[in-house]
Amino acid sequence: MDVIKNRRIEHGAVSPFDFRISYVEITRDSPNNQYDSHVHSECEIYVNLSGDVSFMVEKQIYPILPGNIVITRPYEYHHCIYHSNALHKHFWILFSVGENERLLGRFFDRPIGKGNLLALSAEQQTELTALCHEMIDGKQGAAEQQYRFFRLLHLLNGAQTSLPPLEQERTDVASALDYINTHYASPITVAELAALSHVSVNTLERHFQEILHIPPSVYLKKKRLSVAAELLHRGATVGEACRECGFSDYSKFIALFKQTYGTTPLKYGKQTRKKTE
Repeated sequence: MDVIKNRRIEHGAVSPFDFRISYVEITRDSPNNQYDSHVHSECEIYVNLSGDVSFMVEKQIYPILPGNIVITRPYEYHHCIYHSNALHKHFWILFSVGENERLLGRFFDRPIGKGNLLALSAEQQTELTALCHEMIDGKQGAAEQQYRFFRLLHLLNGAQTSLPPLEQERTDVASALDYINTHYASPITVAELAALSHVSVNTLERHFQEILHIPPSVYLKKKRLSVAAELLHRGATVGEACRECGFSDYSKFIALFKQTYGTTPLKYGKQTRKKTE
């Protein structure tokens, strides 16, 4: 007797998207190193291979070991923190989202700034590293590259979320970060942050430099700019982004935004929205 089994699987189409991958070997003191925060309209996957580093996402600072993975979604404030000049080897994958949020639950089904650090088994780490090297080689066709990329996403979906304690021994820094992330739209001075954190201005600035390698005023500026970039991407006017992010001078906001992102706020909003259409 013949047996025929059928199963119909309903699913939405995958929207067009782009991804690029880089392999990086760099030290803290390299002239090619960038200490600026990374804020962009794409998702990012960071795969650590070696180095004496931590990784900051929003106000959380994650200690990083070889094999650890950090994921961020669009407009999550993040950057790498160097603790020494040890060689830092890592893969860096950036990909557009399009209309594919439903396929990226690991990135979007979590609170912002939470669940960013992932850990795989030794066997899975080996497979993920091999996939990254194969994608870097570029010897495969487009279909094979797409397959490896989705295989990598599949591995991340099965990864364990690592939740280490906040790597901030300085409670004044943690308090200041909390306040900035909540009140960035309001006028804030370093003196006010120091008073709220129950330390002197010099102490707060020294502790910020020890942990984040930037002063609190720079972190505040970067936080405001990152929120402004997201608002512009979502359709806010330049004036709205300026006001809602705590910038009091419209002209200075435009100049600072262009210095940071390489284009004006108006052009940035149009360009990033076009990518997701």
